[in-house]
Amino acid sequence: MLINDLTYYINKFSVHNNYHSKTAGSDHPEKSACTTEEWRNYPIQDFDYQFNSWGFRGPEYNEHIGNPVNLCLGDSFTVNFGGPIDHSWPSILAEHFDIPTLNLGVDTAGNDAIRLVYDRACKLFDVQDTFVMHGSGSKLFNRRLVNGKFTRKEHEDEVNFEYFLKHRISNAYECALQGVMWSEVERLLLTELNIYCYKDKFLYMNYREQVDLNRKELVNKEWFNNFRGDNWPTYKQFISGDDPHPDMLTEEFGTFINNDTILYTNRDGRHLNRKYNKIYAEYLYNQWEINNES
Repeated sequence: MLINDLTYYINKFSVHNNYHSKTAGSDHPEKSACTTEEWRNYPIQDFDYQFNSWGFRGPEYNEHIGNPVNLCLGDSFTVNFGGPIDHSWPSILAEHFDIPTLNLGVDTAGNDAIRLVYDRACKLFDVQDTFVMHGSGSKLFNRRLVNGKFTRKEHEDEVNFEYFLKHRISNAYECALQGVMWSEVERLLLTELNIYCYKDKFLYMNYREQVDLNRKELVNKEWFNNFRGDNWPTYKQFISGDDPHPDMLTEEFGTFINNDTILYTNRDGRHLNRKYNKIYAEYLYNQWEINNES
């Protein structure tokens, strides 16, 4: 067992031990970033959550002890709340390999917890390759594992960087999610460490046909109304097919569409859908191919 001594497993998420449900974590109509109506109207509903006895979302891992495996590590984006497990980036990545690729994602884990899981996994499995997705959210580098608990406290950038480097898995293939709360210094660190972060300059005019065909699913009512300018169509008018106001064809509104709709997110409105996960999985596999060309 890799996390059975952590609070994540013992208390708050003890139900993850062989847990089976239709909802989990932020993927619940009362906890979702979407409205209840949007949650219920999300196009993908036919999936369950199944956590194994180890506390991870996936099948049992006992049979792989002592055998060659790949590891996928990360936080809730690796767990893939809000969507089917086969839409997660580890599942998509696993399609490229002949050996088991284990999803060891742990909700809210920082890179110290990720390193702990990695070190323990290396004692149980014959680890071949390791893939890590560093999470997003508020200040990725402020996450800490303290006495078995996941905490988040503001620290100076220099302290964060030293801590991150201390727990970084040196031989892993890495990527990171875009984080609106990252400081410019943090972004520079990711660039300096060559940690991939997908950046899509999404503009409404470039994807207008796609958005217009799925306005009800893609445009959040609350966010739309908060952003809405004078003389724009109302939310109801817009999702019913009214032409957009010229201001909606600007880069600013395009960024709003990119960040605040479910175009790239799962049912819970926070985590990534298959389309976005595939971008990261393909990047990680391409890096693995380049490294193994010889």
